[in-house]
Amino acid sequence: MIENIEGTHPIDSLLREGSIPFVWCPGCGIGTVVNTFVETLEKVKIDLGKVCVSSGIGCTGKVADYLKINCCNESHDNAIKCAVKFKLENPETKVVVFLNDADFIASGADDFIEAGKKGVELLVIYINNFIYIISECKVTPTTPFVRTLDDENLELPFNIPHLAKLCGARYVARWTTLHVRRLMYSITDALENPGLAVIEVISPCLMYYATDGKIGETIDRMRFFHNNTVIKHGEPTENLDIRLQDKIIMGRFVDK
Repeated sequence: MIENIEGTHPIDSLLREGSIPFVWCPGCGIGTVVNTFVETLEKVKIDLGKVCVSSGIGCTGKVADYLKINCCNESHDNAIKCAVKFKLENPETKVVVFLNDADFIASGADDFIEAGKKGVELLVIYINNFIYIISECKVTPTTPFVRTLDDENLELPFNIPHLAKLCGARYVARWTTLHVRRLMYSITDALENPGLAVIEVISPCLMYYATDGKIGETIDRMRFFHNNTVIKHGEPTENLDIRLQDKIIMGRFVDK
């Protein structure tokens, strides 16, 4: 249970002392997703002792550091591999993985595919901010989806929900940081799902995606999400490539 003491924020009891202030920019979608996740844990009355959070590098890599929940963040391992290892050693624990482009698209895709093939029970929350390389890093020449900052094409390299389904995910959904109520419903469903669950959350980075002035202030980004998204539950995942959509299709696509 999350203690609600007068004069404190409802999720204060789940934040590590001394962890504030956060490194995330004001208005960053990561904070919105984490807050929604914590509120969902309270809503479903889950035993926090049986929840483990894994996060890797980059901005989402701090999620496990901030939350007063069991974590399995190893600096020499990526978030997915670490999560799989912890889950296999602790089968009764619900393991949640927070990912961004750096530790999923650019480096962790193989481990994600392998976890799906093995049928490992994980909840993957992928915060997609369309940033594949924000600094120099080592990538293999066989990684065609990596781009650099001077690339004007900010499109998604491939269809995340379809990849998740092909990897055997039993629950797949996509939302934006505007649709937090629906995101909460999906996290609730995913926590109760016995298999691999993947939730993609569209959240453009303030620093590297919106500083060109095209999306404007936070309220403008929320208006953009409102005007350029459409909910289609059950839409075939092969139709969810953002590059081919007039509007971003959101919803619950797989629920076995």
